[in-house]
Amino acid sequence: MKKVYAVRRGRKTGLFMSWPECQKQVDGFPGARFKGFTDANEAVAWLREEPGSSAGGETPACTKRTHFASKPKTAKPALPPEDLPQDPDDVDYVIYTDGSCLRNPAGPGGWAAVILDRKRGVVKELSDGEPSTTNNRMELSAAIAALSALREGSLVDLYTDSQYLKNAFTRHWIDGWKRNGWMTAKGKPVLNQDLWHRLITLFAAHKVRFHWVKGHAGNAPNERCDELAKAAAMRYSRP
Repeated sequence: MKKVYAVRRGRKTGLFMSWPECQKQVDGFPGARFKGFTDANEAVAWLREEPGSSAGGETPACTKRTHFASKPKTAKPALPPEDLPQDPDDVDYVIYTDGSCLRNPAGPGGWAAVILDRKRGVVKELSDGEPSTTNNRMELSAAIAALSALREGSLVDLYTDSQYLKNAFTRHWIDGWKRNGWMTAKGKPVLNQDLWHRLITLFAAHKVRFHWVKGHAGNAPNERCDELAKAAAMRYSRP
């Protein structure tokens, strides 16, 4: 049955008759709110609801939070599911990841992931860090932790502000490294090989679609990841 998409908060609001049209309005838009319907009347009714109303079957705001490390007292509550992009109905998970290093390289660093499980309608947050690391290692560690927490064989939309992580797969850097015996074009060993090998294994277990987001640009899930990653890094910082 053909679906209609209602956008309550986006570049343009209203009804859209296809996912590509809807996606243009919400992809990368901070705090986008939208929902798919098989009945246009239900879509119109949802658009007219007051913010915060639970009518119309919208995902509830209650969330589940999981951390690898203790949560800082100053951290804000976890993002509700509706604050993350919903994406097409076939997507199992929507993930945001980020890494942070207080002094790059060799300083304390942290990583974080915000995971929307669309099948269960809950958000999970993961974060941890290391006392001496690099920003790139934290970016990769965030993706590893997130993908390790998923049901095998999932379709995933992964949002990141790391071109290093994204381009290694979308621009096939990894394929070139493999052909060159894990050496760069300049003849030097590829950095972070241990993490890349773990990511390759995880990517083989899922279908991952990358989305790049600009960091520190008001995107709520990205900002949340940044907050969690920096808090994790601080826990490994010496007094």
